[in-house]
Parts: sequence; C-alpha cells; structure tokens
Amino acid sequence: MESSPQMVHERGGQEETPQPQAGPSGASAALAQEIAELWGEHLGSPGVGPQDDFFALGGNSLAGIKIIERVLLDHGVRLSVRDFYLAGTPAKVAQLIEQGRAGT
Repeated sequence: MESSPQMVHERGGQEETPQPQAGPSGASAALAQEIAELWGEHLGSPGVGPQDDFFALGGNSLAGIKIIERVLLDHGVRLSVRDFYLAGTPAKVAQLIEQGRAGT
C-alpha cells in the first residue's frame, strides 16, 4: 500500500494555493530552499542546499520526526516517515509538499 502526502485543513475547508513555480526538480525553488533551511536548523548545518542528502548531513530519526512535524505545522501537509526518508533531499520533500497541497 502506497502512502501519499495529505493536506490537513484546520477548519475543514479547502484553501487556494498559488501555482508553484517550476524548478529543475518540478518543485518550487523557493519551497525547496525553505525546506533546506529548515533542515539546516534541525541538523545544525547551515548552508544546506536543495539537493543535499538527509543522511549524509547527519540526519537521524529524531531530526526527521521534528522536520515532519514542522512541515505539518508550516504547510498543512502530513508526510509519512517512509516518504520523508525515501525523498532524501529538500527538493524532493518540497515535491511531496506540493503533491499534498494538490491532493495527489
């Protein structure tokens, strides 16, 4: 059974989201950079880039869970731990967030 990111609406309504600007990975470059900065905060590694690998940066399960929680709070998208780890880079996590926003 495949999982997919889920959009969470605090008040149960639908929200309009702006169309993402396509980047090399298909995800918004700004969103990928925002996720990279989030990773830098939680991994104690400033200067994380959109293509940097979570585990190569010293990522662990605790940091992963904290990042997943922040994504839910900041973007309203619930990522599974499996999807987060398989994504592996901020750019791919940004794609998951956009998929969750789109409901795909």
